[in-house]
Amino acid sequence: MTEPALRKALCDAGRVLYERGLIGPTDGNLSARLRDGRLLCTPSGAHKGELRDNDLVLLDLDGRVLRGGKPSSELKMHLGIYAQKPSVQCIVHAHPPSAVGLTVAGGGLDPPVVPEILFAMGRVPTVPYASPTTGDVPEAVAAVVADGCEAFMLARHGSVVLCDDPMTGVVRTEIIEHTAKITVAARSAGGARPLSEDEIRKLLVLAGR
Repeated sequence: MTEPALRKALCDAGRVLYERGLIGPTDGNLSARLRDGRLLCTPSGAHKGELRDNDLVLLDLDGRVLRGGKPSSELKMHLGIYAQKPSVQCIVHAHPPSAVGLTVAGGGLDPPVVPEILFAMGRVPTVPYASPTTGDVPEAVAAVVADGCEAFMLARHGSVVLCDDPMTGVVRTEIIEHTAKITVAARSAGGARPLSEDEIRKLLVLAGR
């Protein structure tokens, strides 16, 4: 994807996340690799529903700003993931309310209660809480990235999707939130019984994961 196309895709993704209630106005952050290895990242404190192409920050893989303003305060996490996993092309960090609420209550999406999320992105574990914007966050997520997780929850903080392009990240964030809503509904109806480990392994094989 060319730089102009990727800038547009990141802005479009930010707008969709905001319009669908998956982030608050200034919540979350998105980044993506250009073909030459440089990164584009959303700026700190920006309204994700109103991003313009020129608002995005251009950086090198060491986090040095090449063009634009101040990058997202979660840049450390993004840089850590890109360094650890060269195959990751895009990172979408959102705050889907039902999914985050499950982690606040001490729960999460793993093991899941429905099979669809396994086909879409595999298991979505919850990473223990670490203070946002600090170096503790990339350290906390390193283990799940090493395990090959394509998505995970940050306890009390949000979802993180590792993907090939921004809109894939949006779709997977929607699946995370939809699964969380089903889980919450099941709990309200009397209990959310997760899939068994045997069934999870079977489904992951069927999904080619």
